[in-house]
Amino acid sequence: MKTITAKPEDIRTIFSREYQIPMFQREYSWEQEQCETLWDDLIDFHNEKDKKDKYFLGNIVVHPIDESEKFSVIDGQQRLTTLLLLIRALFDNAGTVKALEECLKIKDKLSSELTNNIRLNSDVIEGDKKNLEKIILEGRCDDENSRLYINYDMFKKKISDWKQGKTSDELNKLILTFLDNVVLLPILCETEDDALNIFETINNRGLSLSDADIFKSKLYAGIESSKRSEFIDEWNELYDQEDLFRILMYICRAQENDISKEKGLRSYFSSKTGRLQDTAKVMDSLKKINEIRYSDTGMYNDSLWNILENYPNQYWRYPLYVFLHKYMIWKEDGELYLPEEHYEEYKKLVMLTTAYYFVKGVVYNSVNTVKDTTFKVCAKIENNDNYLSEYIDNMGNDLKIFYDKLESADLGRCKRGIILLSGFLNKSQSVEDFYDLILNSSIEIEHILPRKWSDNNDWDEQEAKEVMETLGNLAPFEKKLNISASNEFFKKKKKAYKESKFADIQDLVKLDKWDYDEVKIREKNIISRIKSFIKEVSEFV
Repeated sequence: MKTITAKPEDIRTIFSREYQIPMFQREYSWEQEQCETLWDDLIDFHNEKDKKDKYFLGNIVVHPIDESEKFSVIDGQQRLTTLLLLIRALFDNAGTVKALEECLKIKDKLSSELTNNIRLNSDVIEGDKKNLEKIILEGRCDDENSRLYINYDMFKKKISDWKQGKTSDELNKLILTFLDNVVLLPILCETEDDALNIFETINNRGLSLSDADIFKSKLYAGIESSKRSEFIDEWNELYDQEDLFRILMYICRAQENDISKEKGLRSYFSSKTGRLQDTAKVMDSLKKINEIRYSDTGMYNDSLWNILENYPNQYWRYPLYVFLHKYMIWKEDGELYLPEEHYEEYKKLVMLTTAYYFVKGVVYNSVNTVKDTTFKVCAKIENNDNYLSEYIDNMGNDLKIFYDKLESADLGRCKRGIILLSGFLNKSQSVEDFYDLILNSSIEIEHILPRKWSDNNDWDEQEAKEVMETLGNLAPFEKKLNISASNEFFKKKKKAYKESKFADIQDLVKLDKWDYDEVKIREKNIISRIKSFIKEVSEFV
C-alpha cells in the first residue's frame, strides 16, 4: 500500500478542490431529517462554540484521478453533496459572498475567474447530476421532487427563518463558523485500490457490515458453541434488527437514567461499554421489542400508535417502548400482554404522547425540539417518576401558536397525522372501525372541494383557494372510495361518501351543500375537538 495521509480540514479547504463521484456509488439518499439534524447541530455549535472550537463531521476517503487535480470520492459522497447544498442555500440567503461562491464553483487556472463547473461532479445517475448542477449554479432544478432539491429547499427555509430579526453581520458570523470551524478528515490515498482497501477496512475488513451485523458478531462470540445454532435461529426471527437495537439503546439509556446528548448507535454498543456482554439479556430484550410491534394493547391505544406512525420522526415511539418493555409480560403461549393494572396508565401515556409530539411538530417542525424531553420521559418512566408532567410542562407554552397554526392550516409535515387524529377524535367515530381502517386499509386525505378547478363550480374562486388546504376541507377517506369519488363535486361525491366507515365522511352525507360557510363550521368543530383532547390530557397531572 502506498502513502496515505489524513489531516483535518475545514469546509473552506475541503471545497477548494474538485471531486468526482464514481459510477459504482449509490445515488444521493440523505433524507430531510438527516439534513435537518445537520442544520440544528450547526446552529447549536455556532451558539455555544469558543473561537478555537471545531465541529467534526466525519471522514471522507478520496484518491487523485490520473494526473489531474480532481479527486474520486470512495466514501463520503452523501456528506459532500449535502454540504454543497447547504453552501448554496447560505449563498442564496447571504447575497453575494465570494467565499461561498468559491466553494461552489471551480476557478479558471489562467484567469482565476469562477467558471460554471461545480466542485462536485457525479457519474452515478444522469438525473441527479443535472439536478445538482442546476441547484448549485442557478438555485433551482427541473425536478422539485428530487431529494436534492427537497433538502436544498429545506436548508434555504431554515436559514431564512433563522436570520429573521438578525443583522447581516450575524449571518456572516454563522457563515464563517461554517467555513472555518466545521471540519472533515480527508483520508487521501494514492490509488483507487488503496482507497477501496481503506474504505473496506473502515467498514470492518471489507464486509461492509451494518451496525446490526457488528452487534450480531459480538453477541455470537459471547455464547457457548452448543447454543450458537439456537442463537442464529432466534436472530433470524427478528425483524429489522438495526431498528431493534436503536429502540434498545433508548431503553438502556432510561435504565441508566441517562438524559445526556444522543449517541451514535455503534459507539453506544461498542465493546468498551460492555453493553453486549450478556448475550441472553440482550436477546431477551430484542425479542420483547420485536414482539411489542405486533402486540395488542387495546384498539384505542393502537389506533393512536398508528396515527403517530405518520409523524415526521421516530422519537415519539421511544417512551412507549420503554413503558411496554418495562411492564409487558410473556404469556405461556408466547404472546405478550399488558397487565390490567398498567392499562389506564399506558392509555394516558399514549394520549399525552400524541398531543405533545403533534404540538411540537406543528410549532417547530424540528427534531431537536423533542429530544431532551424524550430522554427525560424515558428515564422517568423507567424510574417510576412523574413522567406525564414532563410532557405537560414542555407543551403548555406552545399551545397558542399550535392553535393559530391549526386555524391557518400551517401544519407542515404533521398535516396527515393531524387530519387522522381529528378524524379519530370525532365523537361519532367507532374505535373498532377506525382501528380496522388504519390497520388494514389504504387511507388518503380527501379534498372535499376538489383541488382541480372547474368553471361549472358555483364557488367563488378566491374563497376556494382560501379554504382548499384547511382542516375544514380535508378528511381521511378510504383510497378505494376516493378513487370512485374522483374529482366530482359535492353532490356527486356523496354516493361514495355513504360507503365510508369514517365518521368525518359520514357527517358530510347529512349536508345538502358544501359551501364556504360549511367549510368554516367544520373547521371550527375540528379545532374544537383537538383542543378538547389536549385539555383532557393536560389534566392528567
